[in-house]
Amino acid sequence: MEIEQQGSSTKQGTSSEQQDAMTGRAGDVAGLIRRVRRLAKLSQRDLAQELGVSQSAVAKWETGRTTPGARMMVRVLELVELELAAVRRDGERVRPMREGAARDAAGRRYPAHTYVWAQGWWAPEGSETTSWYSAILARSEDLDLPRVRYSTWWQLGRRPTLADVADHPTWEELVAEAREGWRPPRRNVLPIPEWAYADSRKSRNRRAGSFPILPHEVRIGRGAGLFWQAPAETRGGTDAPRQ
Repeated sequence: MEIEQQGSSTKQGTSSEQQDAMTGRAGDVAGLIRRVRRLAKLSQRDLAQELGVSQSAVAKWETGRTTPGARMMVRVLELVELELAAVRRDGERVRPMREGAARDAAGRRYPAHTYVWAQGWWAPEGSETTSWYSAILARSEDLDLPRVRYSTWWQLGRRPTLADVADHPTWEELVAEAREGWRPPRRNVLPIPEWAYADSRKSRNRRAGSFPILPHEVRIGRGAGLFWQAPAETRGGTDAPRQ
């Protein structure tokens, strides 16, 4: 194969990309780069200058000796108003996973290969047997903090959604799913201080014993409950919006 590099010829590589260049099949990176040069009427030297690389780098791409990275390939295609896309063999385009999908309390994405869903409202592990379990569930509902689960196995009894099949749900979708399920009882007096709203993200990282609940009994009819009270050092509130 002749290469347009100052009239000289370059030795062919043996990579699969070079085989694509000879067969001209779809997905041929070397052929796409040459197509861009043809559409843009650019020589190898011109393309190299546009991209800020050496002419020899372009020559190696076109022979299949090396392959540009994904970001570089995007830049190459953008020169002629093309974009990088993934297409199934039947021609259907595959979209990237959504950027706005829900994340965990540390800001990390949930594993891409798993199903993600809401299982009621959040409470720290081990709090199910405590007397304030309903209170923390009610607080989580007020703060839009669902209990998020993820697994490689489908959860029995759940209705499938588009997000289950094609993507991960957004945080708003998880909140909506939690609201469709069981709602915690509201028998307890539960004033939510402003400092708690600002703490909504950090709350998901806390353990059962770190919640500022003081064991003051509130008599309501025959029942008794617990109510929230901020520690003295954190009282005073904040104007932070609900998250």
